[in-house]
Amino acid sequence: MKKEIKFPTKQEVDVHINQNRTELFSDPDFREYEEVDIIFLEPTQLIALRDYPPLHSPEAFTVYRKKFVAGERVEPIVVIPSRIVIEYLKKNEVRAHTYRQELELFLNTHPRATYFMLGGKHRSAAATILGVRIPCLVISNDADVAKINALMAEGKLTGMPSVGENFKRTLSELDDHYFEHKVFWTMDEKTKAMIDHGDISL
Repeated sequence: MKKEIKFPTKQEVDVHINQNRTELFSDPDFREYEEVDIIFLEPTQLIALRDYPPLHSPEAFTVYRKKFVAGERVEPIVVIPSRIVIEYLKKNEVRAHTYRQELELFLNTHPRATYFMLGGKHRSAAATILGVRIPCLVISNDADVAKINALMAEGKLTGMPSVGENFKRTLSELDDHYFEHKVFWTMDEKTKAMIDHGDISL
């Protein structure tokens, strides 16, 4: 019997976010992001882009690793709840059919992977290597995207090229990406690939 894929509900996501808020916003390093929902996630919870290899900037990985080790603030990455992304991807039936089996297999074998990343592989790999949870800004509508774009314009957030001018455009970027690559993996698996290829080390 085919295993049913269970995505977190909006209520469950909201609870997860609220559980992080008290701890997070007592830290002045993260108060500039308080208008956007933010959570700390493990690499097994994140569905990463297929933009590796190569590792575009080993130097960036080293910088982020040093920041995490020193306990300094590291910019969050941007993520979208998987239930929203999957719903959008399935709307284009012709495209979705070309990688349907790969996606279903991935979701069934990675039940903890419930957020899609929009970039940030260097800082996420650095956190993964060190066993540190990854700070993530959660977006789910145009208002969230506008806040992210404002943060980027102010230089408070960098390295998020997949965030578009609105939420639909951002989802479309993911649609294009997975239609091209047709392969899915978690940030944990991506980091292990970087280690195996000798691009980063423990």
